[in-house]
Amino acid sequence: MDKYFTANAVLSIFSKTYTELKKDLPIRPSEMGVLNIINGTPGPHTPVMLAEMLKVSKPMITAHLTSLMNKGYITKQPSLEDKRAYYILPTEKARALVKDAKKDLYRHLAQLENGLGEDRFDLLVKLAEEATNILEMAKENK
Repeated sequence: MDKYFTANAVLSIFSKTYTELKKDLPIRPSEMGVLNIINGTPGPHTPVMLAEMLKVSKPMITAHLTSLMNKGYITKQPSLEDKRAYYILPTEKARALVKDAKKDLYRHLAQLENGLGEDRFDLLVKLAEEATNILEMAKENK
């Protein structure tokens, strides 16, 4: 069997399995990414900043924010300086979801680290980061 075909299959199955760990979330994983940022990084957070941090388009972040607002996970706070701008704030419902999801995520990652051992787990993370950077550069050079 072709090694690239095998590599693709292995990575696809890993990605699918890892994504399925998040299937119990009441929101999409991409929306969870928004909540993780606004809960875990210093604000204020604007839609443009969130789009840049998540490397998604402005229309995509707008769709995420609209969905999260409709579900009660975020509120918008108008900017005092620029009446056209607004900041994204998490609700208590969002903070609770992030806290619960983080516990589950840490449990799954600890299982992975325990199974691989600390050195191999750290190597997996480092290689995944390097591979992502290589593919992002290739995408930019298209």
